[in-house]
Amino acid sequence: MEHKHLLVNATFNKTPFINEDFTENWINDIINLIDMVVLFPPKAVRCNEKNNEGISAFSLITTSHISLHSWEKTNPNFIQLDIYSCKNFEQNVILKELEKFNPLSLGCKFLDRATENTRGWRMFDEGLA
Repeated sequence: MEHKHLLVNATFNKTPFINEDFTENWINDIINLIDMVVLFPPKAVRCNEKNNEGISAFSLITTSHISLHSWEKTNPNFIQLDIYSCKNFEQNVILKELEKFNPLSLGCKFLDRATENTRGWRMFDEGLA
């Protein structure tokens, strides 16, 4: 079994994730592009809390999840995307989709959680102390 985890940060002059419908459709398109199966359809909601304004969204896929958070009042606007799957997927597909929105910056970390070194992790093999 695979354990792939993609973490993405991107900044924009104006976030492309401006409403719930667009964000849900975009996540659905990503699911199809990386050949995953929807377990729970994409759901997006707007947060209007001061200093946290933006869209948050998620979808459950049969192999795990996809989540996205955007901050539209920061300068520049900021998004974080998290994709975890027990099935391998091509990370560059997601990055190319985000590049279509002309980000100011785009960074990612792609982890193989099945083989990732656990050094520095706090392990609780003997219970919580």
